[in-house]
Amino acid sequence: MMEKIISVTPLPEYFSLTWMLGSRCNYDCMYCPTELHDSTSGPHDLETMQQTWKNIHAQTQQKNLRYKISFTGGEVTANKHFLPLVAWLRSNYSCIAMILLTTNGSASESYYKKLCEHVESISFSTHSEFMDERKFFNTVISTNKIMIRPQKSVHVNIMDEHWNQPRIALYKKLLTSHNISHTVNAVDYDKSTRTHILKQGKSNLAI
Repeated sequence: MMEKIISVTPLPEYFSLTWMLGSRCNYDCMYCPTELHDSTSGPHDLETMQQTWKNIHAQTQQKNLRYKISFTGGEVTANKHFLPLVAWLRSNYSCIAMILLTTNGSASESYYKKLCEHVESISFSTHSEFMDERKFFNTVISTNKIMIRPQKSVHVNIMDEHWNQPRIALYKKLLTSHNISHTVNAVDYDKSTRTHILKQGKSNLAI
């Protein structure tokens, strides 16, 4: 028996923007280009970021669209003003429909639980040179329990690092067992900052 299409509902239209908060990152992945990460640049303060948003909003509000803001870096959680910023955006701008972010998962579990109150989507990325596997996946699992679909979501970008292939199979198995969305992402080594890996992380995941 053929299924029938009852109705088709168009997706809402958004004013979408990607907001790079800066290059500061607490990791130094060998395949990440220097323009996307460093350990020296200072984070923008809260007032500066608030004014940046006010400028964006003033120049675009006439479009009468709701906003979809994707935060990236660097590492967004490396800026101590990031959580206050998203809380301020939520409290003052009902026109913001969605806040999304990409993170390396290195902040504390309690930090991400606070973020869950203000954002619609968190994408975690594995970086085995530096991450503590057990801490990373415990954080992902606990966050996923709060970010309930379809209103909210958690996703894991598993970086397809050539030295970490046996561990990737473990990552996929664990995420699948918890029904957590994930993809294996190709790594571009063309802009590598070095040829060797530092391997300062912890391979302590056991299933």
